[in-house]
Amino acid sequence: MERMNDLLEKYFRGETSLTEEAELKHYFVSNENIRAEHEAYRALFVAFDQEKQDTSDIPFSKVLQQQHKVKRFWIRTFSYSGIAAVLVLALWIQRPQQEKDYAIMHGRRIDDPEYAQKYAEKKMNDVNEMIQNGLKPLRNMEAIKENLRTADKNGILKHEILESDKNNNINN
Repeated sequence: MERMNDLLEKYFRGETSLTEEAELKHYFVSNENIRAEHEAYRALFVAFDQEKQDTSDIPFSKVLQQQHKVKRFWIRTFSYSGIAAVLVLALWIQRPQQEKDYAIMHGRRIDDPEYAQKYAEKKMNDVNEMIQNGLKPLRNMEAIKENLRTADKNGILKHEILESDKNNNINN
């Protein structure tokens, strides 16, 4: 019986061979004379033997059919979800432009492009006029400088020209 104790230790460590496991099964399942110390292990080996002999009530093909149905359900669900996502994305990308170009003038939305363009041109002309008027004194100074250069060449006194320049600045 020392042999059975050694085999049980090897079995629970996972070190038994198939022949040793068959010997343990024969001892616990087929043998009527089991020592009292080994009686606790008998139920374990009997349960393994019954499990091996049991057949399922549900045929294996039915289980596979159920698995295939569940698998097909998920495949269809993901396929339909993907198709719906693609359609939504395509419609979002290709949606018609609902709002045309517009401009905001004095807090109001202007949808007429011709009116907005005319208004912008008018404002640009106003700015251009303001710049031209702002540059007039500089043009007058350039003319005076040119007159001074000419006067030096002709011998005219500079102070007379400077006085006329002062008078021009006062008038403007």
